[in-house]
Amino acid sequence: MIKYAKIENEETKEVSVGLGSDVSFYQSVGMEEMDVEEAYNGNWYLKGYAPAKPAPTVKEQVQALETQTGLTRAVRELVLAEGSGASDYVKQQAQEIEALAAPLREEGQ
Repeated sequence: MIKYAKIENEETKEVSVGLGSDVSFYQSVGMEEMDVEEAYNGNWYLKGYAPAKPAPTVKEQVQALETQTGLTRAVRELVLAEGSGASDYVKQQAQEIEALAAPLREEGQ
């Protein structure tokens, strides 16, 4: 995407981008037309230099699964309790989340 931009960090190739239409202003502050891209974090970089989004942490994975399934830790304990009456499918989901979450509790997170 071609925009008026100015390199702010030569090492990372992060740029400031002019998002409006005042070309003379952008030129007056040292911006020039460049091919840029927006990174996952909202910052702008020269095309090809935007950092990739890091893989989610285990904690983030657990939180996403809890939100997606509604199986918070308290609910998982109820589902996995003997005689809970929960379906095998729900028990399996709860066990998968528990397997991910267990090391986090051991670390005290």
